[in-house]
Amino acid sequence: MDPGRRQGADRASGGGRSGLTLTLAEALGIGAADAVALVGGGGKTTAMFRLAREIVERGERALTTTTTHIFAAQIALAPAHVAAGEATPETLAAELAAHGHVLVIGATDQATGRAAGISPELFGRLRAWCPGVCCLNEADGARMRPFKAPADHEPAIPLETTLVVPVVGADVYGKPLDSAHVHRPEVVSRLGGAPLGTIVTPEMVARVLMHHEGGLKNAPAGARVVALINKVEALADREHAQATAELLLREPRIESVVLASVRADKPVVETVTR
Repeated sequence: MDPGRRQGADRASGGGRSGLTLTLAEALGIGAADAVALVGGGGKTTAMFRLAREIVERGERALTTTTTHIFAAQIALAPAHVAAGEATPETLAAELAAHGHVLVIGATDQATGRAAGISPELFGRLRAWCPGVCCLNEADGARMRPFKAPADHEPAIPLETTLVVPVVGADVYGKPLDSAHVHRPEVVSRLGGAPLGTIVTPEMVARVLMHHEGGLKNAPAGARVVALINKVEALADREHAQATAELLLREPRIESVVLASVRADKPVVETVTR
């Protein structure tokens, strides 16, 4: 296979664009007015809130939300949140002015603290109410698994989305294709062409992420697609992730692949492009 062009290949040596370390937002090419949908497994929520922090730190504003659901501990990661029923141009403007970042959530179950997602229609209104604000949306759930394939009703990606980010966790490599490690392993088996119980390989991950019923499902025709391989923290992780990236770049819709450890101080390990 032809290797992709790599950038920022060594965090420790300060690699990245023009010798500088890339932020995650820079590596994904996120602009101030983008609408981003994160799909898949392996750290979407962590990535979403990190992106929001980076956007605020560069002097811009961020609105986070979900079209699936979000838990109380995750809601607490935002500096402010607004219930969907109370979201208006005025309430959002006030929270953004005060904090730079606001989370919009659906109805909350008081017993569990879990909040529902918002509708794609409300997402469209949020975009109209908050011009120039980057909107970040977690568009499906993975039940804390690093790898998944979508169900029939997933992912809920609004038409206004300008960037789709399929996510997978590198900790799934070498694990068996089963429900302990993969969300909806039966669907992954079908899309990835591998029997249940098979060891997860770069080839399997790439087939699912580039599949029109997998990582590319419901991606709007005009949206960019950049894959994110998270939890790349060891040499073996990086080798598997690089192999996956080179396979993913055979799909014309995927413009680049970011290898990252989004919890790290310097999250971007490497970017791979054609």
